[in-house]
Amino acid sequence: MDSRVNRLRAEDGAGGRLAIGELPGPGDLPAHEGVQESSKAGPRIALLTPYSGHNLGDAAIQDAIITNLRLRLPDAQFTGVCLNCDNYVDRHAANSFPLCGPGRHFYGMSSGKVTDQPGTGGSAQPQPANEETSRGNWLRPLLKKVTPLWWCLKRMRAAARRIGGELRHWVQAYRFIRTQDVLIVAGGGQLDEEWGGPWAHPFVLFKWAVLARMARVPLAFASVGACRVNSRLCRVFLSIALHMAKYRSYRDKHSRVIASRLWQKAGSDVIVPDMAFSLLPSELPAPAGIRSMAQGRQVVAISSLAYGKPGSCVYEDAPLHNRYLQQMARITSEFLRRDYFVVMVCSALGDDDHVIPEILERLDDQSKERAARQLHVPAIVTWQDLVALLQDVDLLVASRLHSTILGFMTKTPAVAISFDPKVDWVMEDLGQTEYLFQLRDFTAEDVINAIDRLESRRDSVMDRIGLYPKQVLPAFAVQYDALAKIARAGRRSGR
Repeated sequence: MDSRVNRLRAEDGAGGRLAIGELPGPGDLPAHEGVQESSKAGPRIALLTPYSGHNLGDAAIQDAIITNLRLRLPDAQFTGVCLNCDNYVDRHAANSFPLCGPGRHFYGMSSGKVTDQPGTGGSAQPQPANEETSRGNWLRPLLKKVTPLWWCLKRMRAAARRIGGELRHWVQAYRFIRTQDVLIVAGGGQLDEEWGGPWAHPFVLFKWAVLARMARVPLAFASVGACRVNSRLCRVFLSIALHMAKYRSYRDKHSRVIASRLWQKAGSDVIVPDMAFSLLPSELPAPAGIRSMAQGRQVVAISSLAYGKPGSCVYEDAPLHNRYLQQMARITSEFLRRDYFVVMVCSALGDDDHVIPEILERLDDQSKERAARQLHVPAIVTWQDLVALLQDVDLLVASRLHSTILGFMTKTPAVAISFDPKVDWVMEDLGQTEYLFQLRDFTAEDVINAIDRLESRRDSVMDRIGLYPKQVLPAFAVQYDALAKIARAGRRSGR
């Protein structure tokens, strides 16, 4: 998809202007516009996702749903309701609107190009609000001397600012959603409180469901996954959102089971796999040319993961992260010793790519010497970059869900190191559990032995994973037809 943007504009609900690349305050909330012209009469489709641009799997999902719906609705206008409006306009040639108001730790709005900022592998870090200048404020130094009073006043001020920002976002979001024909919660693991707790994405889903109902705009959940749903408040928010939806589907049977515990009728909803599997062959890039660099060697890709890394993950576990680095370094060393050509890749920018040098630092001297001839660390910015590289790969060691899925899209046999049940579930769906290991207890020997088995059965494994997208194609066709029908019959179509 052409990601060039012909026109960028940011407007608040009252018609004011903001500079592109400037982080909006809770009361500004710009709706960025990309290449689409508002004068078109086609249906307006809002795609809701906690996507900030760092997670390449989420990016692939957005391109997949836009492309497939545009085949059915050529004049449709898309808006990404997301965590980084600048990124969405730049990467997906679509409009955008802020997903939330005041952010929380590991969940909040960001701005600017993704390559210019640190990532979290999924959600964007909230940006701190600007402090008002204290120049000329003679009362503040006096209050600071009374520590408890100063602390209380500071907390009250922060709470008032948060509440005010949240209310302004409700108003602006309502003004936006009432101009749309459908709101689609677009793929990914969205039934989840892991990133920021119940007041982060679960509350956001509840809020947008309520706003859509108030504006009489149909709500749809398309191929969503369910992950951590533990707290009572999270269950309340998600059950209400699911209840208000006109259409629901889940990316696997396990997610549907979790959803049915939130709302009983969800148990009869349909299962439609992760929408990255619906990327059209015409959208996949050509091979990156790694084989010419390999000079006849077998090519293996290693996809890194920042799970447990202090400062990068919700769950900080330095011993677990160090163990992962040690085992991955041993795997890399063995590939180099076997004269493989090794490509180090990632599917989450800003976190996983920073793990690569940590792995390479742990190589022994002999492996470092081989790495100068047999190892390549490419620049990866988009999901297309990753897929282009995987097109040239014989084998893949993947540590994240969408590095595994995008590998399967290129018919690349993969060994998966799972940090979350969602990785287990996709390996189960493709019949690849023999090549699945758990992050907490895998060893380099486990992975190398699995690679040996994969090599001996390479043709049959490739046939099996190549058949899967064809098997699920009818389910995708039915889902996209249903979503297009809802968009055509949306609230605005009758005006």
